[in-house]
Amino acid sequence: MGPYVHYELTYRWALDEGMAETVAERVARADVGYDQRFPARRSLRDMSRHFAPTAWLWSRAHLRRALALGSADDLGLALHTAQDAIAHGRLGLGHIVLRLGGRNPDDWSLAPPRIRRAIEETTRRYVRAFAAAWPMRVSSRARTDS
Repeated sequence: MGPYVHYELTYRWALDEGMAETVAERVARADVGYDQRFPARRSLRDMSRHFAPTAWLWSRAHLRRALALGSADDLGLALHTAQDAIAHGRLGLGHIVLRLGGRNPDDWSLAPPRIRRAIEETTRRYVRAFAAAWPMRVSSRARTDS
C-alpha cells in the first residue's frame, strides 16, 4: 500500500485510537520501513511476509511479540504484514491482476471500499489491542524506548 497507508494513515489511525504522537510515529516508521527491511523480491521467505495467507502468520507473530514486550516497532511490523495481506490478496493475486492490466493493489485511491475498510479496521483493532496491553506506552505520558 505504500507510504500513504503504511505511514500516513497508520499514524493518523493510531492517533485517533488515543496513541501518543511519539509512539504512533514509531509504529508508523516501523510499518513503512518493512519493505526496505524485508523486500519481497529478496527471497521466498521475505515474499511470504507480504502475501496472504502466510503474511497473516507473520502478522500474528509480530503482534504477539508487540503485546508481550510492549514494542511499538513490532506493532508496526504486525500492521504492515496485515495491511499487505489484505491489499495484495491470496498468493499475491492482486499483483497478478495488475500484470494483466488490472488495478494496482498498492494504490489506496484505487482500492475497493471493502479493502480500505478492512485495512482500517484491522489497523485500529491491532492498535487497540496494543493500547489495552500497554496503556502507559500509548498514553500522553508514553515512553518512547520500546
